[in-house]
Parts: sequence; C-alpha cells; structure tokens
Amino acid sequence: MTPIMFRMLIALYLLCVVLAVVSHIATAPDLPEPLRGYVAAQDATSWMTGIGGMVYLALASISTAGLLLFRRWARPLFAVVALAGCVPWDGATAYPPLEYLFVNLEFMLAGAVIASSWAPAVSARFARR
Repeated sequence: MTPIMFRMLIALYLLCVVLAVVSHIATAPDLPEPLRGYVAAQDATSWMTGIGGMVYLALASISTAGLLLFRRWARPLFAVVALAGCVPWDGATAYPPLEYLFVNLEFMLAGAVIASSWAPAVSARFARR
C-alpha cells in the first residue's frame, strides 16, 4: 500500500463517519414508533452527547490528523479511539438500516486503517516522524 492509498483509505473512513451521522439524522424518524422512542431515549442519555463525546471527538480528530501527517503517536492513539468507538458503552443499540450499513463500514475501514498503518510501505513513513 502506498502512502497515497493510505490517505485515500482514511478519506473513505471519514466519509463513512459523516454518512453514518447524516443517515441517523435523516432516517431515525422513519423507524416504527416504539423503536423511535427507544432510539431517542438512547440518544438523550448516551455518553457521546456529553463531555465524553467531546473528548472522544477531539481525540478522534487529533489521531486522524496525525495519521494523515504520518506521526508516530497517531497509530496507537487511533487504534485505542477506534476500539473505544466500537464498544457499545450504552448497552443495546438500535440503528436505522442505512445508518447500520455506514456504521459497520466505518468499523471495517477503521480496522483496515489500523492494519495498513503497520504495513511495511506505510510504516516506514511513520518511523521517520
């Protein structure tokens, strides 16, 4: 994998993050009433809507920017932040179908970014910084 392809993989990951958020906003109202109420209550009490979400967003932004700039510290930080984002901290989760698609693609692409950052061609770029 070349550094340009690595950056394109990160861009695809970020696109899925944005599409997951947009699809949640756009499709959550289409859920059946009991499920819509559950999702609304889940959104209201999630750690992502408070200070925890702000810290997570800051760390995710910093680690992603560090990966784009091939900073050595960004690889472990991105891995920890990505894994923390995959854990269902709030218990059972319910996603509208389109959001579910993008969230799962986001998880897979995060894994690909983590693995690719340790690939020999890309890893050499991190070793110099």
